[in-house]
Amino acid sequence: MPAESKSELPGIIAGCATAGCGYTCCEFAQGNYIVLPPGEVEEAKDRGERLDHLELSPLPFGGWRAICHAQKTSTCDGGYKPLDCRSYPYFPIVDSRQMLTAGLKGAKCPLKGPAIASHRHWVERAWQSLLQSSPELLEWLRSVRLVGYEPVSER
Repeated sequence: MPAESKSELPGIIAGCATAGCGYTCCEFAQGNYIVLPPGEVEEAKDRGERLDHLELSPLPFGGWRAICHAQKTSTCDGGYKPLDCRSYPYFPIVDSRQMLTAGLKGAKCPLKGPAIASHRHWVERAWQSLLQSSPELLEWLRSVRLVGYEPVSER
């Protein structure tokens, strides 16, 4: 998984504090889940990260589907925060030009445009970095199906 500097604060979007949504992105409703690409769980374990807040189920095409049971989901109770969580509200897609973009956005996030642009760029860089080191993830991304996401209309 890509390493980030503390200054980037991956998974924390400054605009969330004033968006008025009550941090709904950090609430897991019935049927909601996150996905972890092949290798992410193993790498987190190798680094000694805590994963006990995640209920993991293998996906048929590789990687994991997880339900978060953290009491404070925004911090994962001090445990590992998966790339999917750090990327929210965006999730990458491979577009018709075979380019990776943050092409899906969680429908419940009210932030738009400049309020979230730097996070969107971080998401694209983080996933592109992962894809460069693991090109087989291209097919994995095409196989992932998510609940509550819409195609991104902002640029």
